[in-house]
Amino acid sequence: MGALHRRLPLGDRTTTAVLVAAAVSVAYSLIVLGYSLLPSSGVSISGTLWHAVAIQSAFALGTVGVPVFLWLRADLKSPAVLLAAILLFWHVLVEFPPIGSGQGDSPGFLFVFVFAPFYVLAYALLAAGEYWIGKRDVSIPV
Repeated sequence: MGALHRRLPLGDRTTTAVLVAAAVSVAYSLIVLGYSLLPSSGVSISGTLWHAVAIQSAFALGTVGVPVFLWLRADLKSPAVLLAAILLFWHVLVEFPPIGSGQGDSPGFLFVFVFAPFYVLAYALLAAGEYWIGKRDVSIPV
């Protein structure tokens, strides 16, 4: 990631970060949609397929795209760590007892999308904290 920051001017770096974040969000939405269309998933989509893709991509932009953008644009990694924890929890840990029932009652990606506004707030707080800590000149006595 450091090489990407050194080569691109500010405007190009922002454009690249926005495009990559949008692409990752749409890719995540398409993966989720692909899983939803499997007969064994038990998930039904109400409305048209294009509306589902648009709505899921918008929520994925908040959940997945914001940390990717912050990492690429501002080199802030704490939101990406929270994203990894969110995806690990809702896609893996929720399937196993004692957290989940082990039967896959509700698909984890539903909560990845539904709580997107709260995740964006958490990303903003983490990014602000990381930026503030990184900006401070703290000397550690040896």
